Amino acid sequence: MSQDALVRCNICDENVGMLEVAQHVAGRGHGIKKKVADFQEMNALVRRQYENDQSVVAAWIRNLHGYDFLSSGRT
Repeated sequence: MSQDALVRCNICDENVGMLEVAQHVAGRGHGIKKKVADFQEMNALVRRQYENDQSVVAAWIRNLHGYDFLSSGRT
């Protein structure tokens, strides 16, 4: 492989010369795209992990219709 060979950056989806890889990775554009990719991956993992769980807030909202807020208890 020659020194001027291109390496594909899977974060930025672009080809970078081997001699410019360190500079590219340290760049602001690459850093921002990497943070976005990491955030999306984390969200995907969390969504899968809690896919079938019920949140307290969702359960509370579903049960609001069962209360009579003008008196002191349930209807």
